[in-house]
Amino acid sequence: MTGAALYFLTGLLLSIPCCILVPRYLTRAGFLDLPGERSSHVRPTPKGGGVGLVVAFVWVAVVIGLPLFFWLPLLALAILSFVNDLRSLSAGVRLAAQFMAALLVLGGALWAGHISWPAFLILPALFFVVATTNCYNFMDGINGLAGITAVVAFACLLVFGGAAETPLFYPIVAVMGALLGFLPFNLPRARLFMGDVGSIFLGFLFALSVCLLAGSWTEFLVFASFLFPFYADEAVTVVERLWRGESLLAPHRRHLYQFLANERGVAHWKVTALYAVIQIFVALLVVAAGRHGAWHVLGIDAAAFGLWAWTHYSLKRRYVVDQGAR
Repeated sequence: MTGAALYFLTGLLLSIPCCILVPRYLTRAGFLDLPGERSSHVRPTPKGGGVGLVVAFVWVAVVIGLPLFFWLPLLALAILSFVNDLRSLSAGVRLAAQFMAALLVLGGALWAGHISWPAFLILPALFFVVATTNCYNFMDGINGLAGITAVVAFACLLVFGGAAETPLFYPIVAVMGALLGFLPFNLPRARLFMGDVGSIFLGFLFALSVCLLAGSWTEFLVFASFLFPFYADEAVTVVERLWRGESLLAPHRRHLYQFLANERGVAHWKVTALYAVIQIFVALLVVAAGRHGAWHVLGIDAAAFGLWAWTHYSLKRRYVVDQGAR
């Protein structure tokens, strides 16, 4: 535990200078996130707060002698994501980089014996990692949401998932410390955004951790459910947009968190806190259900997803009715 505390503090101390220096440089260079059609903010704000998360992860990975295949692909992907924050890259380039990074890490972990599932599952594992990475990126849209969700998700993996037994334990602890350093700059009023460099990195690291920790389908379902609010919001929103005939590639503000923050005017920190409470509640339920097998976990997830979808559509329908009555 002394080592964990040391690396947590290391992540915190590395993150804070990054959160101070990076936005200053980006502001002077004119690289600001301008409010747009998909935005939930109203003033230009620098991105790049996620740089500190990556620095903390890589620093600790090097210090503890983590094999290159565990951290070098993540570093390369983070650098590409930072470039995308500054100058937009095509979706094809980003997807190809994500699949390549996932293949290198999972392939290396499988070769080194850090994965307990059969090799033929590496293809669905690749899609899971890339899908989660992009889901996380899409959900990074209001103050504190991506950061708080990551803290809860990684804490659940440490407490319930046995993450302390994996090579990524200390780097994950460092990332949690870095998140603590970042959040005061982003919550309750955002002076700095995480950017793709942070959200892509966090989504990738979470999905990778789930793949490394899961020794059965039951464990996979339990661990993946630690990110339930993000998966549920993204899935329901995709269905809604397809139903409306909208292009999935077009900018939008149809996520439930965006609706609550924008149309309903709920403070960002309140929406973030609500998502965190739901995330913790579902995590506790699936951990308890996991003792009885995968079907019980699926039952909890299905019930929670159904309730989420009903809430999503009910709130939006009521809003339309209220607007029409005015």
